[in-house]
Amino acid sequence: MKIMSLGHSCFLVEITGDRPEPVRILADPWITDHVIGDLCGRFPRIRIDFDRLPAIDAIYLSHSHTDHCDPYSLLELRQKLPNSPTLLLPVSIAYLEPLFEEYLPDWPRQWLSEGEAIDLDGVEVSALFNLENAATNEDDVMILVVRNETEILVSESDALLPFHDPDARECIASLFLELDDEESTPSRVFLTTRNELAATMASLRALTPEARHEAAAESASATLTEIEGILAPVEDEMGGVLAAPWDLPGAVRLIIGQGIAAPQDFDAEWNRVLFPISLRDRARFEQQVAEDYEYELPIEAMAGGEQVEIVAGKITRSEITWLTALDAEEDRTFDPTLEKAETEFAIAPLIDGPRDLDSQRNRILEILNGRFLPWWVGARNPPVEHVLSQVGGEYRIRVRYGTTAEHAAEDYVASFQRLRFTPAPLTDDPEEIQEEYWGNDLEDYLDGRADDFSTFCRRPPGGSLTRVWDSLGMPYLNDDLVAKKMRFHFERAAAGKTGGDWVLPIWGGEAPR
Repeated sequence: MKIMSLGHSCFLVEITGDRPEPVRILADPWITDHVIGDLCGRFPRIRIDFDRLPAIDAIYLSHSHTDHCDPYSLLELRQKLPNSPTLLLPVSIAYLEPLFEEYLPDWPRQWLSEGEAIDLDGVEVSALFNLENAATNEDDVMILVVRNETEILVSESDALLPFHDPDARECIASLFLELDDEESTPSRVFLTTRNELAATMASLRALTPEARHEAAAESASATLTEIEGILAPVEDEMGGVLAAPWDLPGAVRLIIGQGIAAPQDFDAEWNRVLFPISLRDRARFEQQVAEDYEYELPIEAMAGGEQVEIVAGKITRSEITWLTALDAEEDRTFDPTLEKAETEFAIAPLIDGPRDLDSQRNRILEILNGRFLPWWVGARNPPVEHVLSQVGGEYRIRVRYGTTAEHAAEDYVASFQRLRFTPAPLTDDPEEIQEEYWGNDLEDYLDGRADDFSTFCRRPPGGSLTRVWDSLGMPYLNDDLVAKKMRFHFERAAAGKTGGDWVLPIWGGEAPR
């Protein structure tokens, strides 16, 4: 088996099937320079020599986030690939089928449901849902499983499996144990995507070199605690130790990720404070913990442009010959002394400019009561009554209507007396405002021009919470918003626009082209 890292979550797996040529599956192909949801850049930026790229049999999209399912990348691949690969699609994004049919009409589609496998020229392909029971914005992720008789790859993508949970651990271990290992050592490969977002944001918000050093140290400690939860032995109900995926012959753990960065073509220096814990650091931490538990487990981090060949659990590394990485890991070596901080970003709408304010007011009041409130009450994390008690019985959301140059605020309050958001007199006390938004940003979210991660390059106008914004990013509740976003960018990509045409103007405080 070969695993080729294209950077971030994108990889190509090459595995033997029942034909002379190996089967190749490309997963989560974000290959352009900018990510439209996060309004950020890619690290490393890559260039593919399509004349040397081996034939791709299938393309797998693990979920609907635009760093995994990118319209610009998909249309570029459709234009440049000589064949029509099969789209392997998790059933969790079946609502996007009309878009795939419209914009990728010549690519066959296979839908993967949990518990059902398909045959791809002698290679078995299946998928299972994220095993994390707590609600996340990654609920629609389906974990990819690719196997033949002696090799298996389990790709976690953004699911971040709860390996401290006996059921989750037993599920993955059982997949690995299905391989026949009587005659030779099989290859059991677990591929995880790690982005260390908490460490990134902690470093970004630190205002001094000392604070950034402290944030990096705290993040390293938190990472070690997380790794313990993944690798530490887990007991079953009888007090015995459950089989661990990491303690089987031929097991390998690979780490990719950390591809979302500040745009290199805008201000590359930002990236020297955004990655206090690199993938190499992560692999080193994991290897230390694995050795403490006496696992004979190779753990490797893979940067974009690197590939590994795995035979009987042994790893051989080399460079991908058909791919050029424009950026090296050294280009973002952590430097806590740089004077970069979140406070340098503007307090402004993502897309400034006049709107129909009456329409905007009506839409926002409708989503507060028709989308957010049912989500908030149903999520119970924490329960609404607890939140209201903590804020004196009234939960206040402020919306700024207008532009940076000229705007007016309106407050909306829900309370024990009326559990429904209604306009209320403005408060002069900022401590009484739980959330604050620009009306333009909320409207753009509803129309597919923004998503949960789009506010990276803006400072919040006020408030300390973002429940409304986050509620719009929960995949199942708001698949219509995801579909609008995907259609919006498929249309732009089909018209010859690039992700950079959308991202870079917003970083510069201008309307996208």
